[in-house]
Amino acid sequence: MKDDQQKDEVLGLTSAFAMVSHDIKNSLGILLKYIGMISENCDLEACGVSQECADMEYEVRRINNNLVKMLTLFKVEEGNYMLNVDAHSIRDFLEEEMLEHGDLTKQKGIGYEVECSEELYWYFDRNLMTGVMSNAISNALRYTKDWLRVSAETTDEGLVVTVEDNGSGFPESMLEKQGEFFHPESGFLNNNTGLGLYFTQVVLDLHKHDGKRGRVTLSNGGVLQGGCCRILLP
Repeated sequence: MKDDQQKDEVLGLTSAFAMVSHDIKNSLGILLKYIGMISENCDLEACGVSQECADMEYEVRRINNNLVKMLTLFKVEEGNYMLNVDAHSIRDFLEEEMLEHGDLTKQKGIGYEVECSEELYWYFDRNLMTGVMSNAISNALRYTKDWLRVSAETTDEGLVVTVEDNGSGFPESMLEKQGEFFHPESGFLNNNTGLGLYFTQVVLDLHKHDGKRGRVTLSNGGVLQGGCCRILLP
């Protein structure tokens, strides 16, 4: 009887958290809209708060993305997420994801390039992969000097999407311990990058194909000699 009561209390708290998170998410969406309006009407060269607007948008978007990740993880954990897999143009998908961050790249003076064949299509859940790409791009925008490169290609293992920046790269301590994001109890989720990596791996696990499992790998170097986030989708 006591166990049933504790279970009901946990479910009640989970439902309450989900409802509050949805409300916060809606409010953050309104804030992002207003920040975008301010940025559109601001002469970047003459405006004295353009950098502050860029920083504000980054932080609001980061909080919003984390809420989306948590809500999705709750649904997956409870078995309530319905996977919606369909064929998508990879180039269109990547360009749309970069355009979603267009105001921020403009405010921060960051350029980018998308390298991908127009004939490349792949099957995946667009909603989930949007969260994965948003996380990877946001991290790259945070650490880059002034340039991002997003690319995609097919290999024998599956589709490989790489997000690179020309910053100083990931800390060696993070590269050495990146495998810990498979285990939430390790404490690696105490930082934003850890949550994003864990979310990405959960999404890739849901996209298993012919017994093959996707993975996310961090490294330094690549074309831009900065941080590299490599996402394999089987």
